[in-house]
Amino acid sequence: KVLSRDEDDFPGGYHYHMKRDSYMKDFVKGKKDPYIFHMSWTLNKDDKLKFLKQMGMWYVSDECVHKKATDILLGTSAAGGDIVSACCSAEPLFTCYYKDKPSIKSCAQSPPKDKYGVSFW
Repeated sequence: KVLSRDEDDFPGGYHYHMKRDSYMKDFVKGKKDPYIFHMSWTLNKDDKLKFLKQMGMWYVSDECVHKKATDILLGTSAAGGDIVSACCSAEPLFTCYYKDKPSIKSCAQSPPKDKYGVSFW
C-alpha cells in the first residue's frame, strides 16, 4: 500500500533542498505551517541537525544529542530525574551554520555549505 500525504503539512528534505525558493521561502514567511518536517534527502545526521537548527525546528539541547536516555537520566539529579526538563527547550534552539541553506533568520554572514553557494537571503 502506498502512503499518500499532503506535502505542505508533511514536507521532507526534498522540500528543503529542492524547493528552497518556493516552499522554504513560504515557510520562512509563515505561509506554510507543517505538522512535522522530516529531513530526508540529507546525507548525514550531522547535517540534518544543523539544517533543523538553522530552520528553528530543533528543541533538544546539545547535552542530550547522541546520548541514551539512561545516560541522560543518570546525570539529571538537579532536574529531579526529569528527562524533559534536562533536554527539551520550550523555544527553538536556533543556530546559523550556512548562508546558502534555508534558515528562519538570516545567516548571510555564515560560510556557504556548497562551493559557490548563494545566500538563501
